[in-house]
Amino acid sequence: MAKYTFTNSEKEQIKLAVKELETVSCGEIVPYFVNSSDDYAEASWYTAGIFSGIAALLTAVLSYLWLLPVRMTPLEVSLVILGALVLGFLIPLIFPKTKRLIISSDRQRERVNQRALQAFMEEKVFETEERVGILIFISRLEHQVMVLGDEGISKKLSPDDWQHVVEEVVQGIKSNQIADGLVKSIALCKELLLKHGFVRKSTDYNELDDGLRVED
Repeated sequence: MAKYTFTNSEKEQIKLAVKELETVSCGEIVPYFVNSSDDYAEASWYTAGIFSGIAALLTAVLSYLWLLPVRMTPLEVSLVILGALVLGFLIPLIFPKTKRLIISSDRQRERVNQRALQAFMEEKVFETEERVGILIFISRLEHQVMVLGDEGISKKLSPDDWQHVVEEVVQGIKSNQIADGLVKSIALCKELLLKHGFVRKSTDYNELDDGLRVED
């Protein structure tokens, strides 16, 4: 899976969407993007085991039924199994998108959750004066998005309130229009914040950078 690269124009659109939100709301949005929340190295070993197992089973069955096209020595059988193992190991490395099919959804959710919490801490989303920071965390490979609100936000909004925001970004990932989905999701955040009374006051100031964070 080739890395997704945001153009300067897309980054500026996202930054402008954040600024527009913070012009009318006291919330502070931090958009954060990663191509993957983990390298999922175990995926290669899973496919290696499956491929080598199938090769061994198939060779044994064909040999037992006398259906092998050529007579094979034990060394040749071992080489076939080894070749299948190597092929299986390489597939997730050559085609990273297959990792999403190989790794369990629970494992993917666990890693995305861990990376989102790590980003929340690293970006100091919790350090706004009124605890109104919000992280929109996008993990492209897994097609997963997490919206984490700080204490002040969470008092009035539940995780369920962010569902439409999440869906908007996920749709952008699936259509390879991530920037567009993110801009729309930030606009939805603005509506949610205003609806729940998070209105900008004259004493409010910009506490967190408005730009998109991208992890290479």
